[in-house]
Amino acid sequence: MRAFKIAVGTVVLAAVAGAGGCGLGGSDDKAACAAISKELTSISSKGMQQISDPKGLAKTYADGAANVRAEGKKAGGDVESTADALADVMEKFGTTLSSGDGQVPDAGAFTDASVKMTEACK
Repeated sequence: MRAFKIAVGTVVLAAVAGAGGCGLGGSDDKAACAAISKELTSISSKGMQQISDPKGLAKTYADGAANVRAEGKKAGGDVESTADALADVMEKFGTTLSSGDGQVPDAGAFTDASVKMTEACK
């Protein structure tokens, strides 16, 4: 359980930090990037409260992924494709959490996707 808490905490912090530079492109990009950053911050808050509820945490990530994907679609282009990739990682993260087998999700993939999101938002 300790490794699980560390992985979730690391992923949440990486996602928020990685999305922090969003919003420097055109107006659609700015709005989408700001909304994605806000969504990741929300997941951070909820996720740390759900650390002992893997199914609830998985739903938080799945719902967040849907929101990230929808915001990316509003911007289009690189922001959309990068948001889709981040959403895919978030969905996989949630699936791993809800499997119940104690497997720790891949924090590196989440970090990489978050960094790419930041780059797309510049």
